[in-house]
Amino acid sequence: MEFMKKVNEISKIVGKTASDTYNTVADKSGRAIEDAKLKMAIAEKEDEIESIYIEMGKTVYDTYKTGEDVGKVFTKEGKKIDKILVDIAEKKKIILYNKGLRVCDNCNDTISIESTFCKNCGSKQKPVKLKKDKKDKENEKEKEESKEKICPQCGLVCEAKSKFCTKCGFGFEK
Repeated sequence: MEFMKKVNEISKIVGKTASDTYNTVADKSGRAIEDAKLKMAIAEKEDEIESIYIEMGKTVYDTYKTGEDVGKVFTKEGKKIDKILVDIAEKKKIILYNKGLRVCDNCNDTISIESTFCKNCGSKQKPVKLKKDKKDKENEKEKEESKEKICPQCGLVCEAKSKFCTKCGFGFEK
């Protein structure tokens, strides 16, 4: 009887360790995938800016050829570029955040996310706020709903919404 009790305790510890390891690996791989997607989105945005630059150059020349003032023609295109640059900056901010880093509000040095003051210039830092797209919010909700639970007692992979393990009856904590 004592032997079975020890085996049961050891299996709980092993199950908990396996569960924790699984969650850590899943979290890290999820962040790596998110970073890769963000980097691809940044490259697409930079290509979009490059296309606008090319079109602007052509438009400037065409406008110049007709003798018109070229200064006012590009406000619309400039605003498009400004909007894309803001989007790129936000994506870069998320990539840094996923690595536990941020950019100093004052000197733009890369510092730890937990820093209250910059190590370079000493300025006090505001909390980091990330903008989430509707798609990001929906994906986050789906991820939370789809996370599987691993029973720490028997090691069975259970559905995310499970309150109890279907194999051994272990009750999951909330």
